[in-house]
Amino acid sequence: MPSTPPRPPFGLTAAQRRSIRLWVFGGMALLMLAGVAIGFVPYYAASRDMQHFCAELVAGTPVAQAQSQAAARGYDVIPAGEGSLLLKVPPLTPQVPSKRGCALRVGPTGRLVSATYSDSL
Repeated sequence: MPSTPPRPPFGLTAAQRRSIRLWVFGGMALLMLAGVAIGFVPYYAASRDMQHFCAELVAGTPVAQAQSQAAARGYDVIPAGEGSLLLKVPPLTPQVPSKRGCALRVGPTGRLVSATYSDSL
């Protein structure tokens, strides 16, 4: 009795299985990269927005105006002693406080003297 040759799995040739495997693994890699991007882009964007905001603050701007602009953008305004304020990006979770922010020095006339961005406030 003649034996029949073994059938390939799922009736696919080796080249077809290899092609499907490449498509599946490639799709999984793209999904992982997209997940990492979705997870880290908000941190990058918040830091970049804060840098732009600090750069836009001009010396001589009234402190009340700077505070209202910061509040409109959702930044936390924290008094940091005599003649200085901190503007911080609100934390994404309460357990991880934000270290990015803008240190404002205020002159005796109630106007900004300087605004510097820092990643380690």
